[in-house]
Amino acid sequence: MREAVGIQFARAFHAPYEIPIVVAVNGLLMTGAWFLLPNPNPLFTFHGTLAFAMILAGWMYSDVPATNVLASDAERSLAALDDPEALKRLLYAKNVVLWMLVAPICSVVTIVVGLHEHRVTATIFSLAWIIVVPLGALGIASWVGVWWPYHPIPIRDRWEHRTPFRHMIVRWLTLAVLPYGLVPAIVVVISLPTALLWYVTSQQQGLTRVPDGSFALGVVVGCAIALFAWVWGHRVALRLAAKRREALAAYLADPGRG
Repeated sequence: MREAVGIQFARAFHAPYEIPIVVAVNGLLMTGAWFLLPNPNPLFTFHGTLAFAMILAGWMYSDVPATNVLASDAERSLAALDDPEALKRLLYAKNVVLWMLVAPICSVVTIVVGLHEHRVTATIFSLAWIIVVPLGALGIASWVGVWWPYHPIPIRDRWEHRTPFRHMIVRWLTLAVLPYGLVPAIVVVISLPTALLWYVTSQQQGLTRVPDGSFALGVVVGCAIALFAWVWGHRVALRLAAKRREALAAYLADPGRG
């Protein structure tokens, strides 16, 4: 596993630098959107400004590295198709590298905000949420890349070879945009215990911000669900890969298929 992570980390920092660029751009977009939203921002009333780091984390994962897990590294994926353990290590390693680029940044943001607001308990459990909960989304999001892989072809080349248009352009564009809605949606589902506790508590006590105790309990439950979803999601992905072995092998072996 250490070797698999090392290989994926080295690939991330070689051309075309897909993962670092995606993480940086998504982080900047989320930060800009956050501060351009109408004031007062309703998201602040849920968990205060600490919610910024949590939403930032979920958004930074929301791009093709979370979904196109096989065709983005077609050669290694093809070699691992007949070895479930190797394929599992490959999927886990991709998640770990993405996590290594997102979680530390968002954790620092959380600590800075928490120290500024003097909310020790909320900061600790916000860190737990950032470190654990998005992993559950990555496990389930990998299904997309098993069912609908696509090769990372430069846009100019893809346009020059756009026939068949529906496959080369429409299919690719759909799959490129899908993570922006899919990953946050999965994170929201995993985080429902936190939201439900906020709703119940606020109705009973007339509060607009979730109390730290209720938030902590919701995060603990959410983390447990996320860890289960991460493991279970990858097990399902491995079964799907085995079921689609021949189709995947043919697709991964032919970059011209787009």
